[in-house]
Amino acid sequence: MVDRAIDETLSSRAGHLFIEEVDGADIAERFGTPLYVLSETRLRANARAYRAAFGAAWPHGEVHVLPSLKANFSLAVARVLVDEGLGCDVFGPSEFAVATRSGFPGELVSLNGSMKDQALLDAAVAAGVRITLDAEVELGRVIDAARRLDRVARVRLRGRPDYTGLDLPTDFLDEPVPMSEASRRYKAGIPTADLLEMGRAALGQPEVELSGLMAHMPRHRTELEVWSEAAERFGDLVGTAVDAWDGWRPRELDLGGGLPSRRDPTGRLIGRIADEQRATAPPVTDYADAIARPLAARLRSQGIEPDGIALEVEPGRGMFADAGIHLTTVRNVKHEAEPLSWTWVETDTSEMFLLDSLVEHNLWQCVAATRMDDLAVGPVDIVGRSCGFDLIVPDAHLPVVGDGDLLAFLDTGAYQEASATNFNAMPRPASVLVRDDTVTLIKRAETVEDVFGRDVVPDRLALGASR
Repeated sequence: MVDRAIDETLSSRAGHLFIEEVDGADIAERFGTPLYVLSETRLRANARAYRAAFGAAWPHGEVHVLPSLKANFSLAVARVLVDEGLGCDVFGPSEFAVATRSGFPGELVSLNGSMKDQALLDAAVAAGVRITLDAEVELGRVIDAARRLDRVARVRLRGRPDYTGLDLPTDFLDEPVPMSEASRRYKAGIPTADLLEMGRAALGQPEVELSGLMAHMPRHRTELEVWSEAAERFGDLVGTAVDAWDGWRPRELDLGGGLPSRRDPTGRLIGRIADEQRATAPPVTDYADAIARPLAARLRSQGIEPDGIALEVEPGRGMFADAGIHLTTVRNVKHEAEPLSWTWVETDTSEMFLLDSLVEHNLWQCVAATRMDDLAVGPVDIVGRSCGFDLIVPDAHLPVVGDGDLLAFLDTGAYQEASATNFNAMPRPASVLVRDDTVTLIKRAETVEDVFGRDVVPDRLALGASR
């Protein structure tokens, strides 16, 4: 048996997968499966890497790293981010509640999202957070809240840069749709003509400070040149706004998120992407350089000196994904000889607990956590326990496994727990946090009672009621 490192916090030791200093099999025995497992050490390292990378690439002003809580909104995870001095990006009232309960400073919270109602905007103005507006109606609500609360609201406008010419196909869709077209279909952001009018209106209101602009290009591609081009297009939008607003100067520019995780499973179930046999994604230092330096150059070309402008970034998958694994136990192996030879490895988890198998066509890297030294054979289909197709990893190469063996899906720390569903009335799994040799439960598993806890049966339909 040969011990070997998979990355800085995952390793193979004596044939077992270790998360930091803990045997994955021991975690599974203690907490059961399926189970979400997050490495605190990896999360903290990612937080520091983002601050360092963008800080070095943007020497012109402050850098604020505001991880997107939609990727992982566990309260314990949020406390780790606070402890590391980070802020957060929140979408809607529930994620805003995570931010307020976790102790993020108001000035490091970006309230994003569409259709923000008056109650949420009242709370945001009272808390002093940055409010990223997505529609004209929200400006009026913010002004109303600021007047009633006798506060000055700090707002940014979320724009829609013109990505015409970015014609490589997006990784999100089966068909080869250009990134420019996929971006145009994406609902978020204020159309530029409306944004310019909103800016003029906001600058005329004493209750509002228009502090900056924000734009987000989702993870369409991993190539550095794509991100450089997107940053330049954002710089063009900033220049347009400065010209339209009589020399207004932004105090902060928010680049959004979308940066890939390093092993990057996104889209790799799509045939044309799988055929490209892409390498892993570049490190965050490369993305920071590819984004920040072209943005600064484009601003200067339009007469906007970047010195003194704060740069903000909102990583989701890039912050959380490689900090997490998902453990599952093999419950059966099924073979078919005719008409084709086929093998299904049946597990106690589901694609409904790893929803990006469907939404983003992720191809998960799966390892046999209790047979790390055994030779891989295959291919086999790793499947889940729901009544859907539940094909989690097709054509996987695993060692020979059987009932009771433990599998681990890598890079599941972003979006998977956050988007897990109760399809087939399945209770959602627990989550644990590993630090060195300590494992702590941070979210208990649901029960059947939890699943049906919101149901209300009318008296006329109660058991034994007359019809």
